[in-house]
Amino acid sequence: MIDHIDHIDLVKDLMAQYVELDEVADKCVHVLIASDHIYCDAVQMLMGLKSTSGGIWLLWRSGIGEMSIIESTEQFIAAKLQNETEVLNIVVVYAAPSATRRSGLWENLSRVVLGLEGPLIIGGDFNTIVRVDERSGEDTFVAKRLDRVMCCAHARLKWQEARVTHLPFLASDHAPLYVQLSPAVGQNRRRRPFRFEAAWLSHPSFKDLVRASWNGELQTPMALDELKEKLQQWNKDVFGDVQKKKEVLMRDIKAIQDELELVQTDSMLRREEELVKEFEVILEQEEILLFQKSREKWIALGDRNTTYFHTSTIIRRRRNRIEMLRNNEEHWVSDPQELEKLAVDYYQRLYSLDDVPREVERLPPEGFAPLTREEKVSLNKPFTAVEIEAAIRSMGSFKAPGPDGFQPIFYQKCWETVGSSVIRVISKLIGPAQSSFIPGRLSIDNIVVVQEAVHSMRRKKGRKGWMLLKLDLEKAYDRIRWDFLEDTIRAAGFEECWVQWIIQCVTGPSMSILWNGEKTDAFKPSRGLRQGDPLSPYLFVLCLERLCHMIDRSIAVKDWKPICLSQGGGARLSHICFADDLILFAEASVAQIRVIRRVLEKFCVASGQKVSLEKSKKFFSENVSRELGEMISNESGIKATKELGKYLGMPILQKRINKDTFGEVLERVTSKLAGWKGRSLSFAGRLTLTKSVLSSIPVHVMSTILLPKSITEGLDKVSRAFLWGSTTEKKKQHLIAWNRVCQPRGEGGLGLRKAKDMNKALVSKVGWRLMNETKSLWANVLRKKYKVGSVQDQGWLAARRPGSSTWRSIVTGLREVGLQGSRWVLGNGRDIRFWTDKWLCNEPLVERVIMELPNESLQWRVKDLWQEGTGWCLDAIVPYVTINTRLELAAIVVDNVTGSRDRLAWGETADGQFTVKSAYTMITRDESPKQDMASFYNKIWKVKAPERVKTFLWLVSHQAIMTNVERFRRHIGDTTICQVCKGGEETIIHVLRDCPSISGIWSRLVPDRRKQEFFNASLLTWLHGNLRGGEATGDYWAKEVHQANEIHRVEKNVGGRVERRIAWQPPLGEWVKLNTDGASRGNPGLAAAGGALRDGTGRWRGGFVLNIGICSAPLAELWGVYYGLYIAWERRITRLELEVDSELVVGFLKSGISDSHPLSFLVRLCHGFLTRDWIVRISHVYREANRLADGLANYAFTLPLGIHLFEVAPSVVETILLEDSRGTSFPRSVRLYNFYF
Repeated sequence: MIDHIDHIDLVKDLMAQYVELDEVADKCVHVLIASDHIYCDAVQMLMGLKSTSGGIWLLWRSGIGEMSIIESTEQFIAAKLQNETEVLNIVVVYAAPSATRRSGLWENLSRVVLGLEGPLIIGGDFNTIVRVDERSGEDTFVAKRLDRVMCCAHARLKWQEARVTHLPFLASDHAPLYVQLSPAVGQNRRRRPFRFEAAWLSHPSFKDLVRASWNGELQTPMALDELKEKLQQWNKDVFGDVQKKKEVLMRDIKAIQDELELVQTDSMLRREEELVKEFEVILEQEEILLFQKSREKWIALGDRNTTYFHTSTIIRRRRNRIEMLRNNEEHWVSDPQELEKLAVDYYQRLYSLDDVPREVERLPPEGFAPLTREEKVSLNKPFTAVEIEAAIRSMGSFKAPGPDGFQPIFYQKCWETVGSSVIRVISKLIGPAQSSFIPGRLSIDNIVVVQEAVHSMRRKKGRKGWMLLKLDLEKAYDRIRWDFLEDTIRAAGFEECWVQWIIQCVTGPSMSILWNGEKTDAFKPSRGLRQGDPLSPYLFVLCLERLCHMIDRSIAVKDWKPICLSQGGGARLSHICFADDLILFAEASVAQIRVIRRVLEKFCVASGQKVSLEKSKKFFSENVSRELGEMISNESGIKATKELGKYLGMPILQKRINKDTFGEVLERVTSKLAGWKGRSLSFAGRLTLTKSVLSSIPVHVMSTILLPKSITEGLDKVSRAFLWGSTTEKKKQHLIAWNRVCQPRGEGGLGLRKAKDMNKALVSKVGWRLMNETKSLWANVLRKKYKVGSVQDQGWLAARRPGSSTWRSIVTGLREVGLQGSRWVLGNGRDIRFWTDKWLCNEPLVERVIMELPNESLQWRVKDLWQEGTGWCLDAIVPYVTINTRLELAAIVVDNVTGSRDRLAWGETADGQFTVKSAYTMITRDESPKQDMASFYNKIWKVKAPERVKTFLWLVSHQAIMTNVERFRRHIGDTTICQVCKGGEETIIHVLRDCPSISGIWSRLVPDRRKQEFFNASLLTWLHGNLRGGEATGDYWAKEVHQANEIHRVEKNVGGRVERRIAWQPPLGEWVKLNTDGASRGNPGLAAAGGALRDGTGRWRGGFVLNIGICSAPLAELWGVYYGLYIAWERRITRLELEVDSELVVGFLKSGISDSHPLSFLVRLCHGFLTRDWIVRISHVYREANRLADGLANYAFTLPLGIHLFEVAPSVVETILLEDSRGTSFPRSVRLYNFYF
């Protein structure tokens, strides 16, 4: 399309097939007709209705097809261009300059576009902009993007290389738009890099080829090169072109099905079955190929979303293609060879030392915390095959491949053939001002600090002002000097072997550019860290820590004057970093900016970094005068601003929050849930994409502040519309209420989350971390600024206290969620109030009392009612509580041995750790009584079928299928009758079971004795029966169905479980074996434990039973372990094998447990024994090998509370003891672990 008649010579030069001319006045019409500018022998013309400001002409060359007008108005022409093989819908637009006249255009365009079928191109002068950034310039000269060309997904798929070129301005103030549907794209296929195709893994001969081709004697890179050549030849000769094979199979299936309509033979039926199976494999391969190319990671395979994957691939390729660049002389370059040279030259300069001195002064090495001997030993341990394999398997299977073309999935699937130490010490080496890539530190920590600093700066009064510098480091990773990196690693205390390993990893590789799908010649860099390398972020953080050391030294000598957000002391802010996002704080003065500049200049010279003064920003507190601000700006070269924009993706709040503050969040979600994606995806695909988008884009912003109601409701509205397939042009019926959709799957929903409730759950996590973190910078800032007190003293949580929007959001989350879901975990009992805090159960004990408590007892701490050596002070407790409460108390003890303090834990999870998921569940929990349908809905989601089948069953379960009855009920249909059989109302059960077109099939599948029940059941009863049909045996289904189920069951379990004989194994040599077990009748309920010591002959060496009281099964298990270790230690055993049949408890004993876990007090006591001067080996055994301990634990239920010791085995377990000593074994079905995925 070429806008405007003045460019008709360009039309002749470009030889366009059709041209649209808009803004054509009468005099221009005469010039065009009378002139010789018509560039071919026959041109046809369509002229739209004229308006006062001009009109539209559409011209096309004769012979390219038939052009038919669909609709013509003064603001647009809609036409269809059609020839023998192709159809193209064309809409050319000249929107009225007046907004009033233009208002009806969009509705008319939407109406016309919705009625078109096939590929569509729409373009012209729309006389409006889409985004604010499409307008530039000042009042005297304003430029706007008014002209554009768009296409639908169908057109993008059909003409994958189509492009729009903006031609030069000539006589008009509009740039002509030149559309090429099939431009010549030069690509040298020999330079296209090798790419491993994941679909190859589905071919039965692939792994055999890898085994036969892999040369283990070569170094891995050379072995991969050899394998690549063989894979490429194998792909050509064996695997083949999937699309062509698909087309051939479709023809073969069609042919044999045509023959089967005439005559049927067993061989033909078998052949049809074979072809259909082959076709399923081909469809799977096609889906994997397109999924891999689309780079879409959110959606699962198996739902045949091939159209979506294909469209995503094309859009991504076109977005990544570079067709024009501006060179150093500010000239636009479009020649492919010149473009490639321009790109290569740029990166060669970027990774060279040409613009920096070769020799620089080194920075002082002091600053890093010294590594301990144990940490150095841990680092220097040799890498094991298990560690390497674990690292490989931890990678995302479809992450971008390296230069060798192999994605991680190749190594993961073929590991049997081709066969994180730094991170453990990094948190010690990095100071509190950096949060990136450090375990336990988050980007929101920095966001909170910056928001609070800006809030304080806006309210700052007094004589001394503050300033904030938001610095932009140009190409921070790419400019790191290697000599500086090496010096930094040594300064951090790494051994020389580690220094050399890291430097070789950084300096060894060469680089080449993947330019428009082709690989350029390689070159050797001389500086920089490779982005995408998992080691690079940690190395960069280490390098940036040197700057932090310089700032700290400058503060120590009182050169740099940091700011303090709280009166009377507290955290002093001088700098805060997240990767290359750097913010500095200082008092506002010319002297301070000179100090800052000196520090930065020295660091930049040593490290190779460069501060972009143009992109950096400076912000002053309210009490800094304009004159001082200008002096500081002149000294620094950084402009002052009143709007800091975003920090780490979060708007820095400088004024009252409204919907515009976070409007971009809604825009991004709307963009991700675009209409074309909805049309390309099934309902299941739309559900998965909705979940993915809602769990990524808005979550970051939601994590520190409560969003306005208009934004959260807008997010729900967009998600709701996309899920049900609505677009801006066409609304769809929302078949099930949003409240129901957002319920958990087990309660009949789809597991989507409401934005408002999710927002509150995310913010409450910040509040929870604040209550449990005392040393981090962000928590210190908040604690000092807002005088945060203890949990029991909640005056600081008052709703009306002044504070920033961030603080008010955190307080709301804490008050309404965090503290409501909290409970105490017992330590030394000094902080927990016995009666009024939640610690023994999910409610304070004061709510359980059977008689009124004295007022003074309400303040008693747990330690006040515990006597070391004798236990609970029952005289002060028994009169007020029931026997059950006394039994619960009997199961726990105050930890005066390790002295661990009481800790606040999250009561909504088993381990006491806060999770956003559990907080959301608590917020949305519906306590009203309702029918428990969890087993029914869980069966739906456990069906072994693609996700689209599960979502269909879910819709059926809610009777939300758009049958004629449902359409009639919703007033969008005029009949309820089934249009297939014409004999009954089209209900869901009619469509699925009762319609004659399907009932005959069911009659053949269902045995006669079940037919009455089957055909008379209600929809939900019928569905529930069918969902359990795969597990049913006997005559539930016809014999053929039962046999198919059995085959499926056997095939499904191949490699899953096997039957083995399990027996107790005696210890070897001088070792003694301790078997312990615990039992809880109710979990929690009445509990007991038991254990026995035996030698290598199976002889009884001592044992015990323990009647505990009331507790959970894991706690009972731990009590058994504790008393077993105690007895073994008292008997002076030095080599002990401990066997427990609880994998959970074994994990606690081997790996430890968080202090917030309800069982942490007893795990600590067990670890106290394990760390003593003896050898204890811990292992998990099956219950069949732990029968003696199990028998003792059950015997304890018959005995009084407390521990009972036995020097001789009790008679109730003598038979078990004898069987174990004889090696009697028992059958057990065990999982067969398969490590080759």
